[in-house]
Amino acid sequence: MGNRVEMTGITKRFGAVTANDKVDFVCKDYCIHGLIGENGAGKTTLMKILYGMYSPDEGSIRINGKEVRLTSPKTAIQHGIGMVHQHFTLVPSLTVAQNIILGNPPKKGLGVIDRDRAIKKIREMSELYNLKVDPLAVVEDLPVGICQRVEILKALYLGADILILDEPTAILTPQEIRQLFITLKELKEKGKSIVLITHKLAELTSVTDDITILRNGKVTGHLKTSETSEEEIARMMVGKKMNMEVTKEEHRPGEVRLKVTDLTRYDKFGVQTLDQVSFEVRAGEIVGVAGVQGNGQTDLIDVITGFENEYDGTVIIGGKEFRAQDGVAKRRLQGLMHIPEDRQSRGAALEASLLQNYSMGNFINQRGGSPLINWRSQKVKAEEAYKMYGIKYGKIEDPAYSLSGGNLQKTIVAREMLAEPTVLIAAQPTRGVDIGATTFIHEKLLEQREKGVAILLVSYELSEIMSLSDRILVMYNGRIIGETTTNESSEEDIGLLMAGIKGGDAS
Repeated sequence: MGNRVEMTGITKRFGAVTANDKVDFVCKDYCIHGLIGENGAGKTTLMKILYGMYSPDEGSIRINGKEVRLTSPKTAIQHGIGMVHQHFTLVPSLTVAQNIILGNPPKKGLGVIDRDRAIKKIREMSELYNLKVDPLAVVEDLPVGICQRVEILKALYLGADILILDEPTAILTPQEIRQLFITLKELKEKGKSIVLITHKLAELTSVTDDITILRNGKVTGHLKTSETSEEEIARMMVGKKMNMEVTKEEHRPGEVRLKVTDLTRYDKFGVQTLDQVSFEVRAGEIVGVAGVQGNGQTDLIDVITGFENEYDGTVIIGGKEFRAQDGVAKRRLQGLMHIPEDRQSRGAALEASLLQNYSMGNFINQRGGSPLINWRSQKVKAEEAYKMYGIKYGKIEDPAYSLSGGNLQKTIVAREMLAEPTVLIAAQPTRGVDIGATTFIHEKLLEQREKGVAILLVSYELSEIMSLSDRILVMYNGRIIGETTTNESSEEDIGLLMAGIKGGDAS
């Protein structure tokens, strides 16, 4: 078995920041190679160098034993390298087939695109690689798991033998993750080499053959997966032994802080997304909402937080009833803070500075006082918050897009928690963050619980729901079909409810 990729002494600097520091990386033939590290450790930068998006300041790259210069994604593709990014690059309004052939369509006479040949080719590839898609489906109508298949097929269509996947499970359901890993193993058997960037230790150890660990831009370990453990990987990632167990104080709920009654909503196509949803969250408790993505959780959050104003039912926050037309700002003034599931479109203004992003939430939440922002004071507060939450950044004036995904997530968590919430909606709070940041965010959620904050936790990570929640609500098809606790139900029991199976029968 030879080396398909050899990166030697790779160094990449962005101003004063060294993202990769003399990194050596090898991916073998017929191999799934895991690349793991804390947020900002340099994983994605290293793979963007391999994909030709960045040029290294130092170092060399060999593909199949031959030294190459990868000056752009086009040259990387010519050398058989494909990359599926964490945030998809598909054109929503185009069909699956149009997206896949974009940039290299099959043609017939006079340069006309051969649509039938394209569709036939995609169907053959879909069957060969067990990536079932409908070539004629419009991308914007597809769930995220199918969109990811389209991205993988697009890379394979362009001739990828080396496939880089950046945090591919961050947006998938447990069922979709299992299917993805089956697909990756089949791709390996068909001769592909795969680099898997991930933060999730259990996934890393279940599907990879080899592992490279980065910390602060440097390699801290090259391991064979079969000869290591999650504890050893975590220690190499963060430089110390990690306690991955969640411990919390006894559940002592107080007064009702959030109450929703008979929430009902239909989307623009007339499909019911919420069906008479009712529950309450008390001070000092975490209520988890479990469910497979697409069963109404996003609509529920949007209604409670004021992003969605077309619904029936009531929302009461801190004893005050809010009308459908009462928007986000009024609810924040009542003490409702929100860690949104989509940090890029809802959680941050990517072009704005880190100082401006921090001030957005905390300034809006100031009850009374001057309407003018004291930027000097805000800068001191923001820098203290970033230090307190261990956020890695250059300058407080830098744009939010300069942060790694995990550090951007911690920025949003810091802003919402330091705004002194009475009710906190935490939607996918650890999506796409490393084990150290996940543990840190879990600790902060439990701190808020001890302060008497009422927390509604929405997560597709069932292990996260079970470890943090005092009570668990299960959503299926827009309804709450069960309420339980970890003392009353196992992960398997809750998994059955998530599938709509209650008491042995389909609900």
